Amino acid sequence: MRALMWLMTVVLMVLAVALAVLTLGAFASLGSTAPLWLRSVGSLEHAVSGQLGLSGITHFARAVGLAVLTSALAALAAYVKPRA
Repeated sequence: MRALMWLMTVVLMVLAVALAVLTLGAFASLGSTAPLWLRSVGSLEHAVSGQLGLSGITHFARAVGLAVLTSALAALAAYVKPRA
């Protein structure tokens, strides 16, 4: 059972880090002074959002929503982590 909990923790943390990168890219695409590679990640986020049917939501609302979702995944990973 502990091995399954550790596996879930690792998977949730990897998902949280991936969403954190997308969130950072989404916020970076709001301004023009961000580095090009970071704005490129924002373009990737925009494409993924379009595929999911979320293109009607404003860029800022999507970025904030991603930040909340990333925080929730990180909190869930910390909650699932086995204790001693």
